[in-house]
Amino acid sequence: MTTKNLPIYQIDAFSDMLFAGNPAAVVPLSAWLSDDVMQKIAMENNLSETAFFVPIDGDGDDEADFHIRWFTPTVEVPLCGHATLASSFVLFKQLGFSGDLVRFQSKSGILTARLEDDAIVLDFPKQAIVAQPVPNTVIAALGGATPLETFGVTSRDTDMVVVYDNAAIVREMSPDMSILAKLAERGVIVTAQGDKTGLDMVSRYFLPALGIDEDPVTGYMHCVVAPYWAEKLGQDNVVGYQASSRGGVVSCKVSGDRVHLKGDAVLYLKGEIAVPA
Repeated sequence: MTTKNLPIYQIDAFSDMLFAGNPAAVVPLSAWLSDDVMQKIAMENNLSETAFFVPIDGDGDDEADFHIRWFTPTVEVPLCGHATLASSFVLFKQLGFSGDLVRFQSKSGILTARLEDDAIVLDFPKQAIVAQPVPNTVIAALGGATPLETFGVTSRDTDMVVVYDNAAIVREMSPDMSILAKLAERGVIVTAQGDKTGLDMVSRYFLPALGIDEDPVTGYMHCVVAPYWAEKLGQDNVVGYQASSRGGVVSCKVSGDRVHLKGDAVLYLKGEIAVPA
């Protein structure tokens, strides 16, 4: 079989140190590969997300510099924060992108990433929620604690949000992934008010139905929980901690229907992959 080599980077996003935050693979492209090949690359990488981007050149779209897409090991998703942060880091720090603002066209509209000192600030759409019951089987799979409130994410009507009154419940939770994996729902977000100085919220995100038991640090999820806690606490700026085994801090600013997510990123790996020519 004839193959061609493509560059690949692995970035630890939403972290200022290696082996923390959320690892994402980034594959810069000059033109799109087939969906099947991109999905197989993501499956081979076996990370929560692999991002692919191509430059926009003369196609009439003057609002963006690149098209971006994201794949889990099993499906393409319409929005991913940490892999966008990782892609921005690759462009700014590895590929010499000029300027301090990069614009991506995506299935969730125009997304921007801006350099701010040593960090990167993402401008993402707010993810609205609506009060919605959560099946008892899900509550039991999460450990059985009674939630304060439950919601559904309106832009992804299969995602559920479960709010607790104690951050320790979120931090110490050990869900039954075999039950959650059988759900038609895409994922389950659990969150509680912060329990340490400087943290406004503590959250986690489980999505075994997509081949990821727990996402380490999630930009999209903070576009769900940041507006909720900003309203509850009466402030636009909130800091979230994602209490996965790797852990990560995301500084958020809610501005109308947008959420600004600030985080660091570090390079773990760069190399080449061989794909069908």
